[in-house]
Amino acid sequence: MNYAICIIAKNEQKTIGNLIEQLSSQSFLRQTHSGAIHVICNGCSDETAETAREAISAARFPAGFRSEVLDFKEGGKAKFWNLAVHEIIEPSIDFAIFVDADVELADDDVISDLVKEMEYNDRVVAISGWPIKDIAKKKKKTLIEKFSLRVSSDSLFLHAINGSLYVARMYELRRIWLPVPIPGEDGMLTAMIHTEGFSRPPKLERILRARRPTHYFEAHTALSFFRHEQRMAVGTTINGWLCEYFWSRNQTDHVGEFIKKLNDMEPEWVDEIVKINVGGKLWALPPRLLTWRLDNLRDVSILKGIVRAPFSLAATILNLVPCVLANHTLKQRAASSYW
Repeated sequence: MNYAICIIAKNEQKTIGNLIEQLSSQSFLRQTHSGAIHVICNGCSDETAETAREAISAARFPAGFRSEVLDFKEGGKAKFWNLAVHEIIEPSIDFAIFVDADVELADDDVISDLVKEMEYNDRVVAISGWPIKDIAKKKKKTLIEKFSLRVSSDSLFLHAINGSLYVARMYELRRIWLPVPIPGEDGMLTAMIHTEGFSRPPKLERILRARRPTHYFEAHTALSFFRHEQRMAVGTTINGWLCEYFWSRNQTDHVGEFIKKLNDMEPEWVDEIVKINVGGKLWALPPRLLTWRLDNLRDVSILKGIVRAPFSLAATILNLVPCVLANHTLKQRAASSYW
């Protein structure tokens, strides 16, 4: 089997060197003698590309493991995901490992475990990493940190791509083109895989989450939390509208080629869908986004519900401000290029 590691990075000068060093120490490389690592820098205003080149030169990748750093002036993660899958990653590659430049791998066996699971489970198309906040490593945690960890532990999705780390079969990814531009590309990728490009009823088991935590990400500050939740609300809403649009076409074939044509011939098509759905509405955001953090109270025992309820209610209240901001962004119709 041939593997490619793909890092799509924007302004990650501070973290990308450490990630590349960690990747070069991964145990799966000791059994892999061919493959590639592609660092795709897009829209960077710092030294991400140069830092990545220096890190790759200093790292110890196998002799047959090709490496390259590409530096593009334009930005847009979905756009460069399409480029990676359809032009940069070689046709001989069987599995692609996508990883964000700002994460810290949990140990040297992370990639090996993901790859083994893919090799031995033919029914699975992709396996997502299991991210945890870096504050989980702290021995002494503040009350706010404990609250943050508890809320995130109740918000894990078992059958969805987490864009910060996942491995997927290239034969399936080559059928997919992501809408450009789009906020929240991992949500759309999840829907594409579940439904074979909106041509079949969803099969959640096509995506699994790793069996154990795989990587750390930096916990948000209060300000960055609201910013992150606002982005998530915008992305989830637009993804929902796009999914409704694709389902309305009653596709019998994978929607990937159709999206490619829209991206090439109608660059404003995503914005037009946002415009149609926003219309003159005072509130455009789906109401469910206001209350989704209460979902983990369903179908649980009374005791477990009592324990979870204070955290879920507090998280729901905190979520109101990002939702109001997200609604404002959608009404401005700047949301399609929000990321």
